[in-house]
Amino acid sequence: WCRSLDFKISVRHGDTATRDRRKQALSPPDVMITTPETLQLLLVGKRLSRHLTSVEWVVVDEVHELAENKRGAQLSLSLERLRRLKGGDFQTIGLSATVGSPDEVGKFLVGEGRSCKVVDVTMARESELDLAYPEAGSEDEVLASSLYTYPEVAARLRVMRGLIEGHESTLIFTNTRPMTEILTSRFKMWDINFPVSIHHGSLSSFTRLRTEKELKSGDLKGAICTSSMELGLDIGQMDLVIQYNSPRQVTRLLQRVGRSGHQVTGVAKGRIVVKDPDDAIESTVIIDRARGQELEEVKIPNKPYDVLAHELVGMLVSSKQWGVDDALEIVKKAYPFRDLTKDELIGVLRFLSGMTRRLAWLRPDEDVFVRPKKGKRVFDYYFNTLSMIPELKQYVVIDDEKDEPVGVLDEPFVAEYGEPGAKFVMGGSIWRIVQVFKNKVFVKSVEDPVGAVPSWVGEEIPVPYSVAQQVGALRKRVEEEISQGGDPKQIIESTSKSYGIEEDSINRTLKPVIDQVKSGLEVPTNENIVIEKCEDTLMVHACFGTLTNRTLARFIARRASEELGESVAVTVDPYRILLRSERLTPSEVESILSGEMGKDFRETLESIIEDSRFFKWRIIQIARRMGALKHETEMTSKVVDKLTKGLKGTPTYKETFKEVVRKDLDLPQVLEVLERIESGELELTSLGVRDEPSPLALLAWKKRALTFEPVSPKRMRMLILASTRARLLSEERTFACTKCKDWVEVKPIHKLEDKPTCPKCDSESIGLIEKEPRSVRRILRRVKKSSKSGKKSKTWRELKETSKLLSKYGKTAAIALAGRGLTPKSAEGILSEEDELSDKFLDLVMKEEKKSLFSRYKIS
Repeated sequence: WCRSLDFKISVRHGDTATRDRRKQALSPPDVMITTPETLQLLLVGKRLSRHLTSVEWVVVDEVHELAENKRGAQLSLSLERLRRLKGGDFQTIGLSATVGSPDEVGKFLVGEGRSCKVVDVTMARESELDLAYPEAGSEDEVLASSLYTYPEVAARLRVMRGLIEGHESTLIFTNTRPMTEILTSRFKMWDINFPVSIHHGSLSSFTRLRTEKELKSGDLKGAICTSSMELGLDIGQMDLVIQYNSPRQVTRLLQRVGRSGHQVTGVAKGRIVVKDPDDAIESTVIIDRARGQELEEVKIPNKPYDVLAHELVGMLVSSKQWGVDDALEIVKKAYPFRDLTKDELIGVLRFLSGMTRRLAWLRPDEDVFVRPKKGKRVFDYYFNTLSMIPELKQYVVIDDEKDEPVGVLDEPFVAEYGEPGAKFVMGGSIWRIVQVFKNKVFVKSVEDPVGAVPSWVGEEIPVPYSVAQQVGALRKRVEEEISQGGDPKQIIESTSKSYGIEEDSINRTLKPVIDQVKSGLEVPTNENIVIEKCEDTLMVHACFGTLTNRTLARFIARRASEELGESVAVTVDPYRILLRSERLTPSEVESILSGEMGKDFRETLESIIEDSRFFKWRIIQIARRMGALKHETEMTSKVVDKLTKGLKGTPTYKETFKEVVRKDLDLPQVLEVLERIESGELELTSLGVRDEPSPLALLAWKKRALTFEPVSPKRMRMLILASTRARLLSEERTFACTKCKDWVEVKPIHKLEDKPTCPKCDSESIGLIEKEPRSVRRILRRVKKSSKSGKKSKTWRELKETSKLLSKYGKTAAIALAGRGLTPKSAEGILSEEDELSDKFLDLVMKEEKKSLFSRYKIS
């Protein structure tokens, strides 16, 4: 297209080669595709900043993704700096398939005081949304046995396989990386030749690119993925999207389903495969809201101080001196900063000026700020803090008794649950945290599952308040109709018609609600909070969504702990709060929620937020982004406590509070809930202490049983061996002949011959590497021409080393080399001990993978 239309287009990002950057600076393209982070560099580049003065159009793709996070706030300020650099305006165009607040996003896009036209073309495409609630049959029991799982899981796999085989190409979305890994493993254990692959952000670029290319070429019929596939990757035409479990948000569902039927007149086709009544009723509501285009509102961050600090320093990189009023004029034109006051701007400048290693110098009259004489630190900070994406640290989990690694936890999970004594599920076992030290979580194996949390919940997408409230409203409608003498069968039939979901699925979806009414028990709804206790677990049924329930749970636990003089463990889901305590009673929880135990709601909640692990995690991120903390500083609990105390009252502390409230703990919504309880608008009902959970509480008990059902050591070992075998065999690598250097091919290891040979020269000198074939061919051409750079390259050395192993051990060597983090040397150690694909071989591979994990986290 570019050649036909006679214009140049180029891409600029962090991985752009130096030679390409030089070309762009000397001869700029007509169109440049870049990122918000790279735009920060272009604005201060000597040559490119001059070229930017001729910009006429700025197109922001997937604008909804940017508007609701700090990358968007950063972009809005960058565009204002670009306008100042240009000395005029340009046309700004935002593109998105799903925007919950188009007018608000339009204002974000163009800035304060400028007009924006919203062009809605949703009518150009139809969408077909449905729900599948598989029921396990006898065939699923057989499959479940072979996959070491439950018949219900096997039923979902069977239904999904049927859908995949009935379509040309399918994307299967999950909500977490672990679930993506598990689902892929199950399919590969079932059938190693089943043409599906995996895609998520933590995989190597080689694996991700292979999945994308093979989807486009038709070699794959499906990809199991996370949000990594939501955006505009070049993967060809999809004709179906499967969402595994509830998508949890309307916007998320539409964004994902929108990847199918990608033609103007195409039909976007989506199926949600659900696992239980909670999942089903939530998905039913989300489908209904999606059909009515009731998307979640986009919440634009309000004047984030960390973004502001970085941009002010960026202005000093461009020019040594700025007037405060001049800077304020630029900043306030960016929509997220439209309400910024001069005092707030000066507060951030004072903070930057007051650091030991100051990043700006604010003159005593506070009218001008200048670049400090030691300008190197200013440049270092600006160029090393371009990204507003939080750095997600990982913690290695170590069995304290065996001194062995168990797995890895992400920082958000540790932030929420990483307290000594907390329990979580990993690798089919229950672990209790002994201590968190530096980048390690020391644990002990325990048998009691009560209170344990699955290790993947830190990644879970939060269910919004609006969705949870509509779930409560649907429950209320069913309760009222039955109470008024309605026939449950007719209610199921009418609900099926009104929601457009098949009757059998609605029947199973509403069964717990109908059973609750038939038992003569109050139903928790959008207008009724129901409390009950069974054994040592007290349950508060509250249809308020993830963030509100998470915050409310901490409020109840704080008040209960003060009353009882002992800590109260809590877990939450979007519809329930579970509190574990022998002594806590339903009437005490009623007193806490009604305000009888004190009405200082805001003060208590603010204290809870400041004491939370969320706050500690966020303050580290924000302190780094504001230059108050070096990126390489090793954080311990004591260091974080000292940092938090030292930053109190600063813009960093204030920004941390704002971010926690926006992302982790919903203070405004909880205050509203407590006020509605106090006014009587929200009803509080107690079912008292019960011998067994109510039907709607039983859902949580069943989930817990499925998550924590004891697995015999023998069964667990068989599952681990089978999944490891499937994983290694399904790995793809680039194979190349190191003799003739003319043959290069990518293939999955299970399709490799037992003794691989070159199809061109019959040589057994076949090496393998995890690199794209194009770059491998380029190196081989250099080696063939006796190029020194080719022969000294890492790629050639690795091909030579691996070819020796393959020529000696054959396919088994390739399987060993596919192990995570395994080097040719470690693979050779395995093969010298066991050269057949046996249980012993798999044990050796897993042992070396654990050693690699130890090495990665520098654990002696």
